[in-house]
Amino acid sequence: MHIAMVVFGDLRFDYRVFREATSLHQAGHRISIVASAFSPDPLEGWDNFAIHAIAVDRSRSLRATYPAFWRRAYQLLLSLDADAYHAHDLDALWPAARAAKRQDVPLVYDSHEFWTEQSSLVQRLAIRSFWAMLERHLIQRANGVITVSESIARALEQRYDLEKVTVLRNLPHFKEPLPGDLIRTELQLEADRPIVLYQGGFLTENGLSEQIEAAAGFSRAALVLIGDGPSEGALKAQVARAGLADRVYFIPRVPFHQLHAYTCSADLGLCLIKGAGKSFYYSMPNKLFEYLIAGLPVLASNFPEMSSVIDATKAGEVVDPQDVTAIRDCIERLLGDMKLRQQYAGAARNAARHYNWEQESHHLIELYASL
Repeated sequence: MHIAMVVFGDLRFDYRVFREATSLHQAGHRISIVASAFSPDPLEGWDNFAIHAIAVDRSRSLRATYPAFWRRAYQLLLSLDADAYHAHDLDALWPAARAAKRQDVPLVYDSHEFWTEQSSLVQRLAIRSFWAMLERHLIQRANGVITVSESIARALEQRYDLEKVTVLRNLPHFKEPLPGDLIRTELQLEADRPIVLYQGGFLTENGLSEQIEAAAGFSRAALVLIGDGPSEGALKAQVARAGLADRVYFIPRVPFHQLHAYTCSADLGLCLIKGAGKSFYYSMPNKLFEYLIAGLPVLASNFPEMSSVIDATKAGEVVDPQDVTAIRDCIERLLGDMKLRQQYAGAARNAARHYNWEQESHHLIELYASL
């Protein structure tokens, strides 16, 4: 089967798209990907797929960028003469749905999050209404719907009267933890200084402001933030105002094929997303499972999906992501108790043999077999 995927996003950092495309390719399918291009730099590691890039001007507003991308993506999708179209997220669904209808072939909608319940849309009623209308209109055309957690799957089924939504969690490929001290070496930190790691997007609701506040009370640990995003300037300003340059460090966003080495060189992984909007409240972030694969103890938000993983794996603890004192005290306690930290690290390594893409990908393969 020739599967044409479409995604409005930077493929250099989209591990989910890469994993899905790779698994389908290994199952014997031919994969083409229509994607926005935010950088002229060549892609590394995507050689198994035909990539059709659409240049995107970051200086333009999304209200102008989206329609231009959709028109060009639709033209490219039609030219590919695919056997199925796969839309990665709601902002790629319109061109895929239109092409699938025109070609009379199956459509798969892959909702990477609870799109209409994102924190950025909660207070923006007009824009939220537009996305909700678009999703309601187009999701009924899909022959298969995929999402990232059981809670979001059940919510989509109920909202749109869907028969079954396939859950495909954001699990990394299994890898053995790597020895090394990449973060300390890059930041020139003492060899015995504990590293508390956050990796991912710098967004208002990712709990990073609270984590920086908590770092003010660390005895020796360094809080390291790997990533980028719209809140980066505000977070760096917060660090400067609080005089925390010797406790909070920033590393620019790392391509996914290099990230594992960084993750493995930390001592504790933070997944303290705030619950602003049901999308975050029901989320199952990549970073949670990337920490497990790296053998890190995890401190996560006390929300249903993340709590269920921590309860099942015994690989860490949960806390209120807005309680700065509780975050600080929990981190200090974990870093000060070597035996407990080693216990959680061992549980994380054991969990990684179950929570990995090799185990999860069969849901995707079975969905396409049913088409």
